[in-house]
Amino acid sequence: DAYGFKQPTQWVRLADQLQFETDYQPILERQNAKWKSYLAEHQGQWPPVSSKLKRYVRKGIPHDIRGKAWMHYSGAKAKMEANAGLYDSLVKTAEAMGEHNEYAEIIVRGLDLHRTFPDNEQFACAVTADDGSVTMVPESNPKLRALRRVLLAFSVYAPQIGYCQSLNYLAGFFLLFVDGEEAAFWMLITTVHDYFPENMYDVTMEGAHIDQTVLMMMVYERLPGVWNKIGSGKCFWECVESEGLPSITLVTSHWFLTLFINILPVETVLRVWDSLYIEGSKVLFRVALTIIKMNEKRIWALDDPIEIFPILQNMPRRLLDCHRFMECVFSRSGVGSDISASEIERRRVLFRERRKQQRAAAAQAAAAAAAAAVPAEPAPSSTSSGSSPTSALSFRFFRR
Repeated sequence: DAYGFKQPTQWVRLADQLQFETDYQPILERQNAKWKSYLAEHQGQWPPVSSKLKRYVRKGIPHDIRGKAWMHYSGAKAKMEANAGLYDSLVKTAEAMGEHNEYAEIIVRGLDLHRTFPDNEQFACAVTADDGSVTMVPESNPKLRALRRVLLAFSVYAPQIGYCQSLNYLAGFFLLFVDGEEAAFWMLITTVHDYFPENMYDVTMEGAHIDQTVLMMMVYERLPGVWNKIGSGKCFWECVESEGLPSITLVTSHWFLTLFINILPVETVLRVWDSLYIEGSKVLFRVALTIIKMNEKRIWALDDPIEIFPILQNMPRRLLDCHRFMECVFSRSGVGSDISASEIERRRVLFRERRKQQRAAAAQAAAAAAAAAVPAEPAPSSTSSGSSPTSALSFRFFRR
């Protein structure tokens, strides 16, 4: 396609893809003309966030200014300008650390580099030897070398995260659509830290669990028929209390972690991201709920809840008509039409506090069980001048 990706004929016939491109071209041309006029009204400067801007963005940002728009409205450009030279410094530090950076092995030799968009010609790294054998050599591709540097710099900048699978897809996508690897680095930093809850990509992945809890609560409230199929006979709050979210969160958490890369067709992903960087993470919830809603009747008809997995894994790949899909996402009668950023944040805080309380209660129960398991010490003799240092130490240990 126009971005270097091989046309995926497994999910959509090539003829349908070519027909969509033909039908979509007039829409792109119309949007380009509108954006050109819109920017002219603001003397070539980026318009402030407003209902008009959101309306324009929901219909797509022209490709030639898309990366610049993401950089501006996300705040990544401001971060980059305020930290001039930091990226180069981080790369040098990461390179100097070598194997002392525990994440370098995963990034460079853990095969995540050449697994990143193997179907995109800009990331191709297959080298054919004289005998016809094919070897993947990431260092042979400048895009993959840039991806390596971005991920290594990120691991130094955010050591509490280091590296997490799916960051390679985000960084790779940024390298395709923004101007240069430094800009890609700052888009990655901004996305991870400003558009997701804390601990989304660290070893705990608590942020990912919290967002999935929020999403499942919305499914419970807005799509009760779907919940009846996935809830294992429990109401939402019973699942929360038992820390047993529906198994489909194994699929939907991947949607969020990758921002729908390799889930939706490329052009549809770009349209989702356009709105994400203007309106915030509420867009992800609206998109996820819309996908589930579009497959609601299929889910209702299932006899075995496990059959929901192929539906939610495969059906999104067929959402080629990004224009129609985004109209569904932002329809006034849509399943997520009234979702607000403040509501999402309120629920994130609620479930983060509940998890803290659950951990505290579990720790207290474990401490009480440990204390109960310790045999009682004999009482000190009447001739003792006081408790022994050992017994005092034991008391302090179990008290903690």
